[in-house]
Amino acid sequence: MLQATLDIQLNTFHLDVAFSAQESKTTVLLGESGAGKSTILKALSGLLTPQKGYIAFNSATYFDSERHIAVPPQERPFGYVFQDYVLFPHLNVFENVAFGLRASRTSRREIVQRVGEALERVHLTGFERRRPGQLSGGQQQRVAIARALALRPQLLLLDEPLAALDVQTRREVRQELRHILSEVAITTILVTHSYLEALLLGEYILVLDHGHIIQQGNQRELSEYPRSSYIAELVGINFFRGQLLQLETDTTGIIRIENSTQRLDIVGTFKEQGKQISPGQEAFVVVAPHSVTLHHERPDSSARNVFHGQIVNLLRLGAADQGTVRVNVALAGYPSPFMAEVTAASAQRLDLHDGQPIYVAFKATEASAYV
Repeated sequence: MLQATLDIQLNTFHLDVAFSAQESKTTVLLGESGAGKSTILKALSGLLTPQKGYIAFNSATYFDSERHIAVPPQERPFGYVFQDYVLFPHLNVFENVAFGLRASRTSRREIVQRVGEALERVHLTGFERRRPGQLSGGQQQRVAIARALALRPQLLLLDEPLAALDVQTRREVRQELRHILSEVAITTILVTHSYLEALLLGEYILVLDHGHIIQQGNQRELSEYPRSSYIAELVGINFFRGQLLQLETDTTGIIRIENSTQRLDIVGTFKEQGKQISPGQEAFVVVAPHSVTLHHERPDSSARNVFHGQIVNLLRLGAADQGTVRVNVALAGYPSPFMAEVTAASAQRLDLHDGQPIYVAFKATEASAYV
């Protein structure tokens, strides 16, 4: 298991994180550019020295600021695959993969064996004599991974492994990379800003924002219980943070939403099991866009949540007459747009357009609340 506590100050940027990663699993660092993801990889690899912290893997300590331990990068059993792969254009595939082994003075016989094994793992057997310029983007990525695997690392560090690929190639390579990581079963730390890649490639996800871990968990925990607008936006759901005012029943409560210039109370249903819920606690609410209905007049319905706003814009999804329409609504007094998703037929019937006043409504059972 990897255990890391890192405190790093780089000019105005401060990284302060503590986390662990399970053995033989892939842990994803997810966040926007500048969140600190690549900084963590550099610190783990030894390319960057934290001001304070601790890095240990499988009972061996590689950095400890208090005990003045700082194992140099070349002595850490870690493999690092950079975002742009850093392949040598004048060397063929075999020599690129063998580069680290030659630097460590491995015997010729051992190099041949380990390069062959690494290329077989990434399904590039037969490509030994080709140069990087003769390979596709996906093949170049696999060469970079093979170079790291040839060193037989205990920990694999992947920095945005799909970022250098075009959209079409990224789709093809994504599943391939997932298969490779599953086959090699090496403890892996993978950096990405793509939520889809995080879901497909990671068993456990750490969400970073401005140098801090703001949420961590498996796919289900992040999708169903986001704790930041960043994650909610990636998932595609409406997200509110506030304070529980009162409980109407054991599972239904009124949450007063923060960051609203006008009073905004949402009636939600708490679906988490085994958690103590009481008034005054910080609470979160998520609402799926497809569970929202739109009305020209205030509806006379069973929906407990009805708010007035103005349509900001419409986005058509799918075929013009058979798909759905994503409607972004500016709620009165609330800074973030609220998303509703209706059928194309409903959008046409309501004659929805930009700037139109509108009521949004959703039931308490559709407002999933948690603490």
